[in-house]
Amino acid sequence: MTDGTEAPPLLDVAVDDDLLKLLRKYPLPAKLADTDMNQEEIGQAFDVSVNTVSKWIREGMPVAQVGGNGRAYVLRLSHCWAWRRSIEADSAARTKHNENQISMLRAELLGVEIDSQAAQLSARERRELAEADMRWSEAQRKRRQLVPLTDVLDLLEALGRIVRNGIEAMPDRLERELDLTPAQVAAVKRAGDDMLTTWADEIDEAELRERDVADAELGASLMI
Repeated sequence: MTDGTEAPPLLDVAVDDDLLKLLRKYPLPAKLADTDMNQEEIGQAFDVSVNTVSKWIREGMPVAQVGGNGRAYVLRLSHCWAWRRSIEADSAARTKHNENQISMLRAELLGVEIDSQAAQLSARERRELAEADMRWSEAQRKRRQLVPLTDVLDLLEALGRIVRNGIEAMPDRLERELDLTPAQVAAVKRAGDDMLTTWADEIDEAELRERDVADAELGASLMI
């Protein structure tokens, strides 16, 4: 952006290949006219202090004319702009990379997929989420909308014992009540054993033992 006055001439400055690449990648906004500035002016342009500008120079910001012995530093606006945009882009890329690495590590530690919401949460956020879930669960339990898992397991174990005892006693009962032959009693026993075995296999396939609850030893409690 110009004020209608003629721009002062620029110093004859050599531009190396690296700086040329930055100038092409991060050109000065079209409305701005390139100009040479001192450190204070560059600080005002980037809204930083002169000390920060001096720090940037030490870190490699291009200098059109090195100061010293009473001579001021001369900094070209387009060069400083391209350098700062490059530094900011590199910093953003590092931050993005580190965030991805952190998410991958969290996913690995939690045993979840990288795109899982849990992998994106910090330790504090996961703790707060867990505490909120516990409070919700307690409220639901008090409303009788959520039954403790141990109560459900106790009921299943009681029902399992009734069914198991009934199946095991069935051959003798049918032998008495229906006057079955030994061969028929053996057939009934095989049918009962097959039923119990299928039941045990179904529970094992459902991987109930892998849930995040104390081991209820369902195999020992429900099966023979």
